[in-house]
Formats: sequence, structure tokens, C-alpha cells
Amino acid sequence: MKMPEKINTELFAPCGVNCISCEKYNNPCSGCLISDSGKSKSTLKCKIKSCFDNKKFKYCGRCSEFPCKLIKKHDKNFKKRHGISTLESAARIKYMGINKMMSGDREKWICPKCEGIITYQKKTCSECKS
Repeated sequence: MKMPEKINTELFAPCGVNCISCEKYNNPCSGCLISDSGKSKSTLKCKIKSCFDNKKFKYCGRCSEFPCKLIKKHDKNFKKRHGISTLESAARIKYMGINKMMSGDREKWICPKCEGIITYQKKTCSECKS
């Protein structure tokens, strides 16, 4: 899949993960804010997802309780597994705004060789595998 010219802001998960950089995006997951279709059981049981569903907000970084225990635990686990701080990513929304932030993420996750998407799990391009 090629990187779109502009990333849909609904592809920024509440916890701070940019869904377009996930290897499961559109295979079969479409993102936390878009649909529950294709999500794994563990993703459907996500406490952060339940929290934002109950509070009716889109992004943890905009919550008055941010950073809470849930996001801190998620951040610790995500850093350990993928080397990415979801806490820092979720906080960027406060300071940058969603559109500017998604433009920066586009540059971060685009393959310089073929404009495919570099996934955070494998750190390789979805298209050319480099």
C-alpha cells in the first residue's frame, strides 16, 4: 500500500499509535476510531479504547486525566515491544494539533525509496520490503 498524500486524522488511535504505520492496518483492521471490524480480541478488550468510548473523546492527549495509569502502562509496554513512546505521541496532539501532527507522521512512516508505508512492528516498507 502506498502512503496517501494526506493521512486521515481518524487513523491516529487515542493511545498515540498512528494506525497507518501498523502492519494490521487494512489487513484486516481499519483503525480504532473507524470500526471494530477485523480487530483482534485483545484489541477489542483494550482498556484505553473502552475509556475513550465511555468518555466520548478521541485522543488521550486531550483528556483532563492525561497522562493516566492506563496510558503510562501502555507506553511502557509499547516502548519495550516496539521502541516507540505512545505517551509522547499522544501528548503531541496538545501542542501540534492533529493535522500538523499527521503531516509529520506521514514523513516519519513513508519509505524514501518507493513511498510505501514503513510499519513500526517490522520497521520495513509494505511495498519494497526495504
